[in-house]
Amino acid sequence: MDGPFMYEICTADQRLDCWTALQDPNHPLNTAWPHFLDNDPFQKEYADQMLQYVGLRRFQFGILEQDAQGGETMIACARSIPFFWPELECLTKFDPSEDARSRLFSSLPDEGWDWVVACGVQQYCAREDLPIPPFPTHSVALEKRPEAPDFVHHLFDPPNALSALSITVREDRRNRGFAEQLIDAMKQTAQQERLRILIAPLRPTRKTQYASVDMETYVSWTLPRHLDQPCGSTIDNTPSLGAGRCCAEASYVPFDPWLRKHIRLGGRVAKIAPASMGVCGSFTEWQAWTGIDFHRLRHHSRQSTTAKAGGSREETYWEITIPGGLVPLKVFPSAQVCVYIEPNVWLCHSIEGT
Repeated sequence: MDGPFMYEICTADQRLDCWTALQDPNHPLNTAWPHFLDNDPFQKEYADQMLQYVGLRRFQFGILEQDAQGGETMIACARSIPFFWPELECLTKFDPSEDARSRLFSSLPDEGWDWVVACGVQQYCAREDLPIPPFPTHSVALEKRPEAPDFVHHLFDPPNALSALSITVREDRRNRGFAEQLIDAMKQTAQQERLRILIAPLRPTRKTQYASVDMETYVSWTLPRHLDQPCGSTIDNTPSLGAGRCCAEASYVPFDPWLRKHIRLGGRVAKIAPASMGVCGSFTEWQAWTGIDFHRLRHHSRQSTTAKAGGSREETYWEITIPGGLVPLKVFPSAQVCVYIEPNVWLCHSIEGT
């Protein structure tokens, strides 16, 4: 890499022009994510439209790289959204105990990412007297998915929390502290906006290598703390599969590097969001998203199971791993559809001692 470079953190409110490059689906910050996640209906309905809302632009962060000739390139970005969390108001305002904190964390919904982006956008539009975008109808009936939002009675309450939606660093600029800077920028903005907590439906980065392992087990994996290495290093060790050592213990850290980074920066695991995102599509659509010819799929499958692929009729499905998937994809051969339900990890960063 040629240098020297200058770096600047800015918001979409300050430099909206720099975000236009991200409209290209082939931008490196877009291709870093599995293509099939772009087809989550909540992603399509809400997240892709957030920059059109002026009041939400200051919660979208980018890191600009400037070369010696003055050329600018966005090499990292973070998206977030403020929202009103009623349990935060009720459970912690007068009771900062550990028990109250546990009740607060348990109130986070199973629908994770989809829930919080819908919550934030609908609440914002209601407060600003803007047309409220529709709640997406979801064809995925296999798992629990968000129904009509349960926050409709709080549409006009001012936000008290900030949720990170994504943090992405260009592959050739990783392990240089940019992700940490973006997390810190979100924390600072939350504090300036008098928001009491930063949460995130986190997507563990190495979970793709262990798709058959359930998320709760994966999150419990640890490494000895002396193997925790600074930015620029790589951990290649086997996780501990012992009797669930607590990551809070001084001698152990989470196995997953992205989860480990958040914990090192003061984050805390709240709970698992088992149905955080969901994508349902035909064999033809999934072939375009993954490169797998599902019409010819006759093997590489697990034992058949029955579940609902949509509607009320139960059908047989197989499970296969797919590139970028945190869990196996469910393949319904009779209906010729595939269903992906992604779990995430709810993580919390305290802003005011919450």
